[in-house]
Amino acid sequence: MDQTTQTTATGPVVMYYCHDTYGLGHLSRTRALARQLRARRPDVSQMIVTGSPVAQDLLDPGDAEGADYIKLPSVVKVGAERYAARSLATAFAAVRDMRGDILASAARHLRPDVFVVDHAPAGLKGEALPALRHLAARRPGTRLVLGLRDIVDDPAAVRAAWRAAGVYELLDRVYDRILVYGQRDVFDVARAYGLSDRAARKLRYVGYLGHRPAGRPAAGDHPDAAGRRGSGNGARPLVMAVAGGGGDGFGLLAALLEGLRERETPAFDCRLVAGPLMDPRERARLRALAEGLAAVEVVDFDPGLAATLGTADAVVAMGGYNTVCELMASRRPALIVPRVHPRREQLLRAELLAGRGLIRMLHPDHLAPDRLVAAVDDLLARPPRPRVGVALDGVRVAAAEIEALIDDPARAAAGTDPAARGWLHQTRSLPALAAS
Repeated sequence: MDQTTQTTATGPVVMYYCHDTYGLGHLSRTRALARQLRARRPDVSQMIVTGSPVAQDLLDPGDAEGADYIKLPSVVKVGAERYAARSLATAFAAVRDMRGDILASAARHLRPDVFVVDHAPAGLKGEALPALRHLAARRPGTRLVLGLRDIVDDPAAVRAAWRAAGVYELLDRVYDRILVYGQRDVFDVARAYGLSDRAARKLRYVGYLGHRPAGRPAAGDHPDAAGRRGSGNGARPLVMAVAGGGGDGFGLLAALLEGLRERETPAFDCRLVAGPLMDPRERARLRALAEGLAAVEVVDFDPGLAATLGTADAVVAMGGYNTVCELMASRRPALIVPRVHPRREQLLRAELLAGRGLIRMLHPDHLAPDRLVAAVDDLLARPPRPRVGVALDGVRVAAAEIEALIDDPARAAAGTDPAARGWLHQTRSLPALAAS
């Protein structure tokens, strides 16, 4: 190689892993962290290893996050604890092993100062274990960080899955930090999931990963009516309906369109965002349902959704973590229709935040077109008034935690026994956590 073209990275290296079998949440969180860390540490080199099928649409190495990425072969959940290759005509076990090999190879070559794992402590069906083993044995200076959303799932289900998968041992013996993207007074992860004292000492509740535009107050400060798009200026209210990645959002969006068709004169305009992962046939059915409805727009994907939400008078959405964070940051009145299968995480989140007056919830068992439109009418007429707010600066706090591990790795290592990390290298039969 021509020596004049070589460059040598002298700054810290941070590597992120998000398995991404469904939705956009894991990659979106990781991207937000990388962007914030780059703003704090312009000298940092960052690599995101992801299985997201839309990584090429969300990640640009020249973008503000300053992160390159490695795309793992995509997989999709096909049943309870069952996965398949999304596109390859290959057995899932072979695809999982390939993904694990790619992740471990990246860890060997990049030699990261910090390795951040999103949500799944062992990776999808254990695919992160080879990388964790290598770093634990050959790179003892690498700080290992697990990021958990505010709620993983129903406590009983998580405890059973984590016991069966050996996750408690990973939390106790391997990880240096456990960042919780939520608040303890909303959901106490250590108590709910039965963490040991040793693991609990590694926890840092950083707050929700909101993306609040500059100058806007935190969730809990209710905007007055004059600030709403359709108030007092003769304009009809605008309601946005969003379904996250869109993989399972058809039912909600279709119910809203069917309800609007039943109305002779709907009281609001509507913009529906299907999401990039919605089946093209379902997207076509939505467009057919919207045909002939005045002031109804259906779009496939809105990459600037966090900002666009602020233009709405109200929002209807599912209850995924990132969507809810964006809604709280936008301070728009929101009606959440959470997913309840196969996991209850969205339902638990919606119930807790509705109890604080931050959102309104409609249980999916009650999702009927006429009831949904009536609930939207009520949301516009009587928006919820927050009683207790939440912190939305989790991106900043989490990035500061990662930066502290870069600057003072010895402090983080104080809670992790090197001999315990050696246990991981010697253990080959650790069960694998079924991630989602």
